[in-house]
Amino acid sequence: MRCTSIAIVLFAVLLAACSGSEEQVRMEIPPPKKAEPAITPPSAEREFTFNERYFIKNASIDDPENIDDALQAIRVIQLKEGRNQVLVISSFDKLAESSLETWFGIEMPSFSPGTYQLKDARQIAFYRFYLGDERKRIDGESFEGTITIEEEKDGYLTGYIDATVNGVTKSFEEESKPVRVTFSGSFRIQEVKLEDTMMKRR
Repeated sequence: MRCTSIAIVLFAVLLAACSGSEEQVRMEIPPPKKAEPAITPPSAEREFTFNERYFIKNASIDDPENIDDALQAIRVIQLKEGRNQVLVISSFDKLAESSLETWFGIEMPSFSPGTYQLKDARQIAFYRFYLGDERKRIDGESFEGTITIEEEKDGYLTGYIDATVNGVTKSFEEESKPVRVTFSGSFRIQEVKLEDTMMKRR
């Protein structure tokens, strides 16, 4: 009888110990991480092949011989008042020991966005000067290729020109001969008034 009582007590103690040591395990779900805003690097400023010279409205390309003031000869492509628009691009480059100065003028009814054939322009003028020891000039006579206008915004005309110029050389040292040159690249040219293109005396 005594052994039975002891056994019952031990069983009760063991049962209590097992139930008291049970652990409650809770699964904690971590809060969702906030998505970090994507960092967009600043876009690189676009570089243009040509930035020099001007875009003029209500103008036309004039005959280069119609110069009343010799000072205006510095403005290689002569302009006058007209009903069209004129884009003049100039560039200054190095070729071996020579320096090149190029002027390209295109007259069209409008330079609205789009792609145009150069052969459809109202007038085109092209001059390239070789300013090294061997001085000569190339005068453009006919033109192939296209000009693409992207936009006119904030006082600037932007686009791309891809032209082939059929011209002739002019030099004191040698006879004239035919030559073909290319003129290609993107441009961003500022709009100015016709009177602001004039060379002014002080």
